[in-house]
Amino acid sequence: MSKSSFAELVKCRWREFRREPSAFFWVIFMPILWMVVLGFAFSNPKPENYGVAIKTDSVIQQSLLDSLKSSPQLKLKFGSDRDIETWFKRGEVTLGIYGRHESNSVTYYFDPKNPESSRAKRFVDTLLQTAAGRTDPIATSTEVFHSEGGRYVDFLIPGLLAFSILSSSLFGVGMTIVSNRKENLLKRYLTTPMSKYEFLCSHIVGRVIVLGFEFGSIMIAGYLLFRFKVYGNFLTYLLLATLGAATFTSIALLCASRTKSIPMMAGVINIITIPMMLLSGVFFSKSNFPEWSLNFINLLPLTALTDGLRKVALEGLPFNAINYEVSLLSLYLVIATIAAKRSFKWY
Repeated sequence: MSKSSFAELVKCRWREFRREPSAFFWVIFMPILWMVVLGFAFSNPKPENYGVAIKTDSVIQQSLLDSLKSSPQLKLKFGSDRDIETWFKRGEVTLGIYGRHESNSVTYYFDPKNPESSRAKRFVDTLLQTAAGRTDPIATSTEVFHSEGGRYVDFLIPGLLAFSILSSSLFGVGMTIVSNRKENLLKRYLTTPMSKYEFLCSHIVGRVIVLGFEFGSIMIAGYLLFRFKVYGNFLTYLLLATLGAATFTSIALLCASRTKSIPMMAGVINIITIPMMLLSGVFFSKSNFPEWSLNFINLLPLTALTDGLRKVALEGLPFNAINYEVSLLSLYLVIATIAAKRSFKWY
């Protein structure tokens, strides 16, 4: 491999990125936009409010009714059966109440398949039972607990960085190669002494250079907006992100190795990106999925990158504690690079 020719190829990759305005938006500004919207929306959640409907012909003791009215988490509405049915359909209430004075009882109307409706029922029932004089046999107390790195935005930023690396690698590299092939630009490379290996490696190295801007913008914005910090070794965090960028670039090279159609390439990228975005725990924990599916989810490259970044950033784990994630990403990198080299066509 000629050092001078490879250096020129890497410069070419940088110029392609710099001269494309949309690349700056998707690589730098879009992750920050996600961070701002989701970070401010979910990092400081307020107590959950419940819409509760009370039938107008209910007979409820005034003390019990006052306890419901005094709760800031309840929005009470009074109406007929038809009104309550309409409010349920509109999502304005999640719980209905009908009180009977003669039996000193209350009937709840709620959907047990709706988690919010079930929570509203438990909350209201506790209020009423306490107001009616219930005493708990076990004395309890509460203390406010805040853990460093325990906010949603702390959970979000490493996942957002991993997803940004995935999407910018697949779209930035894959689309560029397919576009060049469609415009017959790759054919002209055949007249040069450049090898296929040099061309593919230049994309990987060029993508790592672009990662510097992507990584820096997300980390700086995370610190300035939310005081996000990495509790583990920052160099380990950066090296893992770099390995992720190289891995997803090699996957992009494989996807674009023979593709000639931009719409087809976009479809392939979406088939790869969307499932991993949903399954790999980018925006919410992957533990929400069934236990049997986790064996498959943990084999996804985005899962490995997301989990590894969170282990370093939030748990402060050293490099030897993320051996599985590093090994899995390296395996994808090697296999995809070899497969891309063997299947790549200039035209």
